[in-house]
Amino acid sequence: MPLKATQAIVELHLQWAPQGKVIWRGVSLTETSPPPPRKVRLATIHHRPAGKSPQANCEEYAPLIASAAKQNADLVVLGETVPYVGVGKKPHETAEVIPGPLTNYFASQAKLHGLHLVACLYEREGKAVYNTAVLLGPDGQLIGKYRKVCLPHSEVEAGVTPGDDYPVFDTKLGKIGMMICYDGFFPEVARELSNRGAEIIAWPVWGCNPLLGQARACENHVYVVSSTYTDAKSDWMISAVFDHAGKPIAKAEKWDDIAIAEVDLSQRHFWRNNLGDFHNMAQWHRPPTPSPQH
Repeated sequence: MPLKATQAIVELHLQWAPQGKVIWRGVSLTETSPPPPRKVRLATIHHRPAGKSPQANCEEYAPLIASAAKQNADLVVLGETVPYVGVGKKPHETAEVIPGPLTNYFASQAKLHGLHLVACLYEREGKAVYNTAVLLGPDGQLIGKYRKVCLPHSEVEAGVTPGDDYPVFDTKLGKIGMMICYDGFFPEVARELSNRGAEIIAWPVWGCNPLLGQARACENHVYVVSSTYTDAKSDWMISAVFDHAGKPIAKAEKWDDIAIAEVDLSQRHFWRNNLGDFHNMAQWHRPPTPSPQH
C-alpha cells in the first residue's frame, strides 16, 4: 500500500477511536520495499486408478508425476484414498500404518523428481482406521499428515475414525494444509487451516460441488488444489487450482490431464477480494468466537 494511503488510514483510526479506546500518538511510518516474489507451481493430476490392486493403483501415477515434474511442478496433488479405488475391498482391508509400503512408494516418487507430493490413503493405527492425506517432501521425507475430520455416512458405517486436528506445515514453498473430500462441503476445516496460516490447501476429493471448491478458496484467500475422480465432462467436481478469488486458473479437461498454475504467494490481493481477508487485514475484522453454551 502506498505510504500516503497508509497515513490516511492511520489518521482515520485516530479520528474514529471512541472514548475509552487507545489513541495513537507520535505515529510514524517508513516506506519499505515490497516482499520478494515467492512463485510456486501448483499441480493436480486428474486420474482414476483402474483398481487392479492397491500397489498397482499407486504405480499408475508414476508417469503422471514424472510428467508434472517435467513441467516444473513444485507441489503435486493426487486423488482420495488412492490404494482403495476400485479394488473391491473395505477401507480396513487396504489400510496401512504411516509410514508404510505405499507411503514409502510415493515418498520415493517425490524424491526422484524433487517435488512436494500429497497422496491420500486409509491409515491404520492400532484398531483405528483413518482417511489420511500425507505431505511428502522433495527429500523423500514425510513432512506431515492430516486425518479427515468430516466423514460421510458411508465411511462412518465402514468403521472409519474421524480426525480431530488441523495441522499446517511450514515448507520451503510456503505454509501447506490439507483437507479431504467431504471436508470441503463445510466451511470449518478450510477456515481453521486458514486461521492457522495455510497459504495452500491440497484437497484430494472423490467428488463435490465445484462451487464449494471456489467458496473455500475465496472465503479464506488461499490457493486450493483439488484432485478428483469425477469425469471432467460431468458438470460436477473438477481437478483444478483455485485462486484467491475462487477462480479455477488451471483445470483438467480430460483423464490424465495435469493442470498446473504458477502463483506468487507474496502477491497482494486486489482490493475487492481483500475485503474479509483474515490473513492480512487487522484482526479486529474477525468475528469473535462464540462462548460455549452450558
